[in-house]
Amino acid sequence: MALMPKSKSWRAIISLAGFALLIALCYAEENWRGKRDWDNCKRELEARGETINWKDYIPAPVPDSQNFFAASNMSAWFIKSRSGQPTSNDLSARLSFGEFVRQSPGSNSVTMMELTVLPPGSLAAVTNKPDIVLRYSSVGGAFFIQDAPGDTNNIDIPIIHFIDVPITVAIENLARLANLNYLLDPAIGYDQADRAGQIKAEPVLSVHWKHITARQALIAIINKYGLQLIEGRTNNIARIVMSEASSPSVFASPEDRNRLAAHFARQLGTNAIGAQSPVLLVKPLDQVQPLRIDCYAEEMPADKDLIELVTELFPNAAAHLGSPRIQVHSPRPNVLQVTVDAVYAADYLAWSDRFDSDFDLIREALKRPYARMGGSYANPFSMPIPNFVAVRAVAQTLAQRAQGHLLLGEPKKALEDLTLVKDLCRLLEARPTGRPMTLVATMINVAVTGLYTDIIADGMRLNAWNGPQLEQLQEQLKEIDLPPFLLESFHEERAGVCSFMENLLSEQPGLWQIIKSESRFAIPRGWMYQNLVCIATLDQKAIDAYDPAHDVFVPERMKRFEHELDVIDGHFRPYTFFAAVAVPNYCKAVQTSARNQTLANEAQIACALERFHLANGEYPDTLDMLVPQFIRSLPHDLIGGKPLHYHRIAGGQYLLYSVGWNETDDGGQTVLKKDGQIDFDKGDWVWRYSAK
Repeated sequence: MALMPKSKSWRAIISLAGFALLIALCYAEENWRGKRDWDNCKRELEARGETINWKDYIPAPVPDSQNFFAASNMSAWFIKSRSGQPTSNDLSARLSFGEFVRQSPGSNSVTMMELTVLPPGSLAAVTNKPDIVLRYSSVGGAFFIQDAPGDTNNIDIPIIHFIDVPITVAIENLARLANLNYLLDPAIGYDQADRAGQIKAEPVLSVHWKHITARQALIAIINKYGLQLIEGRTNNIARIVMSEASSPSVFASPEDRNRLAAHFARQLGTNAIGAQSPVLLVKPLDQVQPLRIDCYAEEMPADKDLIELVTELFPNAAAHLGSPRIQVHSPRPNVLQVTVDAVYAADYLAWSDRFDSDFDLIREALKRPYARMGGSYANPFSMPIPNFVAVRAVAQTLAQRAQGHLLLGEPKKALEDLTLVKDLCRLLEARPTGRPMTLVATMINVAVTGLYTDIIADGMRLNAWNGPQLEQLQEQLKEIDLPPFLLESFHEERAGVCSFMENLLSEQPGLWQIIKSESRFAIPRGWMYQNLVCIATLDQKAIDAYDPAHDVFVPERMKRFEHELDVIDGHFRPYTFFAAVAVPNYCKAVQTSARNQTLANEAQIACALERFHLANGEYPDTLDMLVPQFIRSLPHDLIGGKPLHYHRIAGGQYLLYSVGWNETDDGGQTVLKKDGQIDFDKGDWVWRYSAK
C-alpha cells in the first residue's frame, strides 16, 4: 500500500513532463511554421521587385553645398526637434495667423447680417426699413422671402394648428389650401415594410403657426421630415419625394437663395476664403455694412440654421471646401448678429511683407538639388523627420498672400508666392531619391498640393491670370506626381515595422528576450512572424490600389483592403492581433491623394482652357481642340483611366470633372454632407471653378 502514492506521484510527474513537452513541441511547431511562412512571404515580395529591408530606404549622404537642409536656417526651421520638445519654432511662431490677430486687435471680423425677430403679423418691418424681410419656421428650419405677390396662394393664414396629425393628412390639408395638386412618391413608404422587413411608421406632428402661407407651412413640414417638393414642369401636378442626399437641412427656395446671395455679395464685395480660414476682403472692414433683415418668427432662429444658411449663401464658390468661420451673437433682445472672421487683404499683405527676407532664404536654399536631413537613419522610428508645423505655416502664409495679391489685382506677385508654395514640396519629397518617405510627409505634401490648386482656381474665379502666367502655372502643374510618393511611403511604413520586429525576433539578445523573461507567458515567436506576414500582405493590398502601369487608382481594391482591416481589427486572433494595430487605415490617404492629383490634372487642363478662351473668346467644344497648341497631351481620369469629362454649359461656361471615388458618372454633380461640406466618397470630383 505504501507504493501507491509513489506510483501516483511518478504518474503525475510524467504527465506534467508530457504536457510540458507537448507545449514545447507546439511552440516549436508554431515558431517553425511562422518563420517558414514569413520567409516565403519575403521571397514572394522579392519576386515582385518589393523589398522590406529597411537599409534599402536609407538615403546616401550628400555634399552640404548641394543639400537644402544644410543651407542657412533650413535645418533649424524645417527639421522636427527631438521627441517631447515643442513642434513650433521661431519661424512658425512668427508666421502664425494668431500673431497677426494679436498685433491687429479689432480688425479680424465683420458683421454680415443683423436679424431682428418680429412677431408674425406685426408691422414693425415698415418702420425699420430693412434690406429684406424673411419668414422663418423652426419646423424644418425653413426661410422664405416675404414678397406678398397678392395672389390667393400666398395669403397669410392667421393660424395653422395641428395636434397629433399624421404627416400625410397635414400635407393634404396644406396642399389644398395652397391650391397645389401633388402626388406622394410611393418610395416614401410610410406604414410599409422596407427591404429588411421593418415597418416605416408615418410621422405624427404637432405644430402651431401664425400668419404663414399654406405653401410655406407645407414646405417647412416636408423639409422637416426629409422630403422634397418637385414642381410639375409639363403639367400642374407636383411630386413630393424623398430629398436628395445633398439637400441642405435648412430650406430656402433657389430663387430666395439667389436673391439673398446677391445681397451678401453686395455687402462683402470681392473676397476669398483665406488659406488660414479668415475671409480676405477687398473692402476695408469699416466699410462693410451688415445686411439688415426683419424676420417674422414664433421663436428665435436656431444658431445652426443661421450659420448653415449664411454658409450656403456665402458669396464665394469655395464655401463648401473651406467654410468661413461664422458665429452668431445676440447683442440685445430679439436681435441676432451673424459675424465672420475677416481681414482687409491690404492689411494682411502689409503685415506679412516683413517675412520677405525669410522667404528669399527659402527660395535660395531650394536651388540646391538635394533634400536630405542630417541624422541617423538606422532606426526607422528615430530617424529625422520634417517639421510639418513649419511647412504648414509657410505654405498657408504664402497661399494667403497670393490670395491677397489676386484680390488687389497683383497677379505677378501672387504667382511669385504661389510658385514658392509649389517648390516647398521638394523638402517633403526628399528629392531626388524620394527616400525615406513617411506617410505623414506624403499627406502634408498632398495637402500643400491641394492648397496650391485652390489658389490657382481662386485666380481663375477672379479672372486675374493672364496668358503667360497661365502657361507658367500649367508647366508647374505638369510636374506634380503624387502617386509615386504615396506608394513609397507605404513601402517605407511596411519596411520600418517589419524590419524592426524581425530584429526583435532574431536569436540575438535583445528586447524580445527581455520581454520573454519579464512576462509570465511568452507568446511563440511564430505568432509574431505570422503577424508580419499579415502586415506585409495587407500593406501590399493598399499598394496595389494604385496601378502604375495604367496610372489609375482602383477604389474597389481599397474597399476590399478596408474590409479585411475591419475584420482583423474586430476579432482577436494570434496571427493578426499585432497587425490590427500596426497597419494604418490607408483608405483616406489613398482617396485624398487620388483626389488632389486629380485636381492638379484638372487645373492643368483648366489653364489650357483659359488660354484657349483668351485667344478665341470662348471655350472649346471638346478638350481635343486644346491639343497641341494649348496642351501637349491631356491627363486622363485617375479613376477608371478614361478621359476626364468636359462639356460646355449655359452662359459660356464649362464643366470639367472626374467620376470620383464611386466610379460613377453623376453628370458633374457633387454631394454635400449634412454639415454642408462636400462628400468625396459620393458624386463626382468637379474642378472647383469650372462653372463660374
